[in-house]
Amino acid sequence: MASNSNSSNDIPAYVFEFAPVVHLFSGERFWPCDMAEHLEHVTPHLNYTPISASPSDCNISNLDKLNQYNGGRSVYLMSDDNVEERPDWLGGEKNIPISPEESFHQLPGGQQNQQQPIKPGKRGRVSGGRSDAPAVLVIVDKGDGVVDAFWFFFYSYNLGNKVLSVRFGNHIGDWEHSLVRFHNGKPQKVFVSEHYFGQAYTYDAVEKIGKRPVIYSAVGTHAMYATPGFQPYILPFGVLHDQTNRGPLWDPALNTLSYTYNYSSDILLPSTRNPTAATEWFYFNGHWGDKHYPLSDARQYEFVGEYHYVSGPLGPRFKHLGRRRVCQGKYTDPCVIRNWLPSEKSLDDVRKLERLWERNHVTGVESDAPSM
Repeated sequence: MASNSNSSNDIPAYVFEFAPVVHLFSGERFWPCDMAEHLEHVTPHLNYTPISASPSDCNISNLDKLNQYNGGRSVYLMSDDNVEERPDWLGGEKNIPISPEESFHQLPGGQQNQQQPIKPGKRGRVSGGRSDAPAVLVIVDKGDGVVDAFWFFFYSYNLGNKVLSVRFGNHIGDWEHSLVRFHNGKPQKVFVSEHYFGQAYTYDAVEKIGKRPVIYSAVGTHAMYATPGFQPYILPFGVLHDQTNRGPLWDPALNTLSYTYNYSSDILLPSTRNPTAATEWFYFNGHWGDKHYPLSDARQYEFVGEYHYVSGPLGPRFKHLGRRRVCQGKYTDPCVIRNWLPSEKSLDDVRKLERLWERNHVTGVESDAPSM
């Protein structure tokens, strides 16, 4: 770990000094969630077959035991409820961040939380709020003074986007992340995850409140961006877009499970800030949600090779924590680090891009698929 750490599982003070804050979308329906509570509403399945296990076999302290079933990769944490009925636990409404003035709280043992809430920025924005859904902080020392601070955010549901008026990509469980890379204790780069890809920036380029990077969580999908507005992206079957805005400001540093991780030995340790925090959940090799529903399921449909419901994601251990470059793709993929922020795009900009794509790719495509 860096030179100002006293042991291998200390978190350097600078990690919190430059911790990101997150603008959630003002019209969000699926807010941050607590992974421990999520596990109370799912049953492990080996593909589509329930695993004979008691509820106590599915919690953050022993989730790795599910790896005994074919190595765990074919294990899915299937919802006990019909997700289209939108049970309360999927929405996480109780975890909407509230302002520090409303959320004075104590740490275990009566200690006062020493992490100070952020102060208003130059434009007078309010301080970031605390969510009851803990963020997960994983610190990875890469050597030569390079330290990566991965901030992971969990949601119980991902609402997919629409293309050609058809919604794709809904799934149970959703892990998103941002990364702040430090060199000798100074922030150098910021990465934000966007679906299967993402974007990297220099620290100097990103918006900040004080010293802290500001990032934006897209409505429904929770993909992360460095700017508010409409965020178009092109897939082989069409143009989709996310949307971000300056909704509730979440300060994840106010409620965090923090760890250090040695990617060479694959050892995760709880930090000295929470020395009894569970680590077993991290080693679960399976999926944090349902397996994609078969077409025989009334909730499922397929259009141009894409599905209404897809499988839930793997956990943070599978997010390339040992990456040499700040981007999360393959080492052979390009990693462009912007030293500027893109201009904010309007809905008109997105519609122009959609029309351009459709003129070049779509001829007479029709669908009667629902848009839930």
